[in-house]
Amino acid sequence: MIDYSSGVPLYRQVADAIRADIASGRYQAGAWLPSETQLSQMFNVGRDTVREALAFLRAEGRITTVRKRGSLVTGNQVREPYRVPAGARVITRMPTPEERRDLATPDELREFGGVPEGVPVFEITPGPRKHRRVLRGDRVELLVDDQASEEL
Repeated sequence: MIDYSSGVPLYRQVADAIRADIASGRYQAGAWLPSETQLSQMFNVGRDTVREALAFLRAEGRITTVRKRGSLVTGNQVREPYRVPAGARVITRMPTPEERRDLATPDELREFGGVPEGVPVFEITPGPRKHRRVLRGDRVELLVDDQASEEL
């Protein structure tokens, strides 16, 4: 399964294999992945390689990691479009503890104590006298106004 001579980094090969298992239905949305130790043994790689692979899958939004519990496969959620006004300032960052609580669903509050770790937010400030909005990165798709895209 892992090809040490391929030139592809090991963590990418592990991530690709886990991604394929998710796509095939072996690990479905809401299922816990095997532990880092188990994955390390399954792929015959070190735990650091597994951690890198899991971080890669987290960045793609395919999994969420819960400290001391493991990694959970996320669902393929439909993202709600959000139109970014021309001239708005958009920052992507990790949420504060208060935002993790405020933006969480009731199920997430019970299960994780807030928005699962690794889920970024978009901070959007439309203009100088307008209030900023903080939106979950896993729930929205930002659409740039036509005028704004011409300026980019």
